[in-house]
Amino acid sequence: MGTAEERRLRAVFPAGVWAADVESRYPASSRAREVAEQARRALERDGIPERELQACEPEGPDGTHLAGCLKAYLPLGPSDPRQRPFGMVFIDVGDDEPALVLIAYGVRHQPSGAHAESVYRRAHQRLHPKTRY
Repeated sequence: MGTAEERRLRAVFPAGVWAADVESRYPASSRAREVAEQARRALERDGIPERELQACEPEGPDGTHLAGCLKAYLPLGPSDPRQRPFGMVFIDVGDDEPALVLIAYGVRHQPSGAHAESVYRRAHQRLHPKTRY
């Protein structure tokens, strides 16, 4: 689980984001939903290990603008993060102490020809609702 000195950040999961990105998009028995629910339980209980977070690209190759956002690749664990298919994107709303608020959950990158949105596009649309692709 990590060392006692490992820095962890508090995670917040807004009900509306959770409902839109997890409950209404993925069946209860799906791998995507299972990964999301396991991650949420662990992150609400223990916080997000700082080592699991990466800064999002300020301007992504797909036209997304996520400056200041952080991402975590899921499922959490010892595996190579590039092999983790799902992601959560957070914004830091803490003043004295960081508090990360979920703004999107989903697949990290869509296979060629897939129609579902990536987690990065979902995050972008929440931050910039008037932007069109």
